Parts: sequence; structure tokens; C-alpha cells
Amino acid sequence: MIRKKISQHGILEHLLVLGMAAMCLMVFGNVILRYVFDTGLQFSEEVSRFVFVWLTFIGSIVALKDGIHLGVDSLLRRLPARPRMVCYWISHILMLWCCWLLWTGSWEQTRLNLHNLAPVSGIPIAMMYGSGLVASALMAPILLKNLWKTVRGGSAISAHVDTGRSADVQLTKEGKG
Repeated sequence: MIRKKISQHGILEHLLVLGMAAMCLMVFGNVILRYVFDTGLQFSEEVSRFVFVWLTFIGSIVALKDGIHLGVDSLLRRLPARPRMVCYWISHILMLWCCWLLWTGSWEQTRLNLHNLAPVSGIPIAMMYGSGLVASALMAPILLKNLWKTVRGGSAISAHVDTGRSADVQLTKEGKG
């Protein structure tokens, strides 16, 4: 099960792992250098901040694809099928609008900061805002695919809304929790 999930997002998940490893090494290495040798890598904080922003957006893409974003579905689970579908469509249309807003804002900031460089590393500040472009460009097709599945009669909504009882309730009733 876990291997199947990992293989579905090969590139994105590998980027997440590499980015996390690089960020941890830079930050941990800098802490050791500061406290043990009273020195440090000047670019470490700046570059790890850039990596963290990218990790956040890449992680949100993977979470959207898997339908594992945090959500409160207690009301949605109680609704009949048609109102649940309406709520699903409204939420996806709102998320598509947010993707558009993210794209336009990120585009403007990327364009404005293309020639501004980070003071220590010299990396263009536009690289940070480019993460919003990538995220919105990859999230919108996922949302459209989910909507298309509902049009074709697929069960895209059931992947996002558990129509059964909560796992916590089941465990408590069985005496395991």
C-alpha cells in the first residue's frame, strides 16, 4: 500500500525527500558549526528558507492529489447525495479560483522580483515566488480531474468524504480506544 502511494508521485515525493534532507543538513550543520566552532555557513539560512517554501507547496500538491488535506466533513457526511455533490462542486470551484489567484499573484511577484537577488546567496527572489506558479499549475488539473470524475459518474467524492462511520467512533465502540 505504501509503495503504491510512493510510486504514484515519484518525482514530487523524491523532491520532498531531497529537499527535506538538504534543509535538515544545512540547518543542523549550521547549528553545529555555530556552537562548536563559533562559525557558520552564511547562505544556510537563506537557502533553507527557499527550500522550505518549495517543500510546502510541493507537499500541498501531493496532499491534494491523495485527498489527504485536513478537512472537517462532519456536516458533509450527514447530507444526502445531491447536496453533498453540490458542496463538493462549490468547494472545487472555489479552490480553482484560489489557484487562479495564486497564479496571478505569484506571476506578478515573480516578474517583479526577477532581478532582485537574495543578499547572501545571490539567488533571485523570483525563485521563491515561482513555487506558487508551479503549485497552482499542478493543482488546477488535479481539481479539474476530480470534477470530471463526478461528471462521468465516478466516485471522486467518496475518496474525499468518508460516508462510513469515523474510525475513532468505530474503535471506541469496539473497546480498542
